[in-house]
Amino acid sequence: MNIKIAAAAPLPGGRRCLGVLRSLSPATVIAVTLALVVSGAGFADAATGGTFILGKANRETSTASLSDSKGTPLSLSAPAGVAPLAVGGNAMVANLNANYLGGLSASDLQPTGGDGFTAPGTDTPLSGTPTMVASTGPLPPGTYYVTATAFLFLGQGNTTPTYCYIAKGSNPSPGGALSYGGGAATYVQAAETAAAAVTAGDTLQEWCYINASGSSNANANNAGITAIRILSSTGTTPATTGAQATHHGPTRVPA
Repeated sequence: MNIKIAAAAPLPGGRRCLGVLRSLSPATVIAVTLALVVSGAGFADAATGGTFILGKANRETSTASLSDSKGTPLSLSAPAGVAPLAVGGNAMVANLNANYLGGLSASDLQPTGGDGFTAPGTDTPLSGTPTMVASTGPLPPGTYYVTATAFLFLGQGNTTPTYCYIAKGSNPSPGGALSYGGGAATYVQAAETAAAAVTAGDTLQEWCYINASGSSNANANNAGITAIRILSSTGTTPATTGAQATHHGPTRVPA
C-alpha cells in the first residue's frame, strides 16, 4: 500500500516531520490519521481515566465518583414533564432517597391508622344517652376505612333495641353517626363499618345506647375500633367529608 502525503507550506522542521512520516509503516500512518480525524470531529468516548465529554456517550470500565466538600455534588434539571435522570436495569439502587414516589410523599405512603379497645372483661354500662365505648387516638388527615364492634348484653328477656355507631370525635352525637349496628335480643354482637374523611387531629369513636329512656342492666364489653387510612383511593370523596349527611339512624327516645 502506498501512502501519499500532499506537500504543504514550509514549516519549521517540515523536512524533519516528513522524514519521520516516511519512516513509519503505512498501517501506523493510517492509525494515526484516523485518530486525529475522529478526535477532531468530537466522536471519541471518554474512557477510564480520560475526559468526560458532555453530549457524548461516555464509557467507563470502573466506577466513577463525584464528591463536593462544599455542598451538593450534582444537580440535574430538565424541562417540565421530562425526567432529569434515567437509570438502566431494574436492580435496587442502595441508599437512594426520594421525596416522592408516584407523586406521593413519604408521609402519604407511611402506613397510618389508629385503634382503641376496652380491656377484656370490662363492662361499660349503657343507658338512653350515648356512651363512648372505644376511640382511636388523634389521626393524621386522610380517608379512613373504619370498623367497630361491641358485644352487648341487654339483660335477660330484654327486647329493647340497643345500638352502636361510628362517629368522629368532632361530631359524636347520633346526628353525626357514620354507621350503625346493634339489635334487640338478650345478647347482641354490634358491628359497624364506615368510610370517613378525617381532618388532622380528629378521632374516630364507637358510641352505644339503649333506644329507650330510664335505667337498664344493659352493658357493652369487648368493644374496639380500628381505622386504616386509604392511601390511593380513586373513588369519590365520602359524603360526610363536608356538610354532615342527614341522620337516618334508628330513632332514639331522648333520655
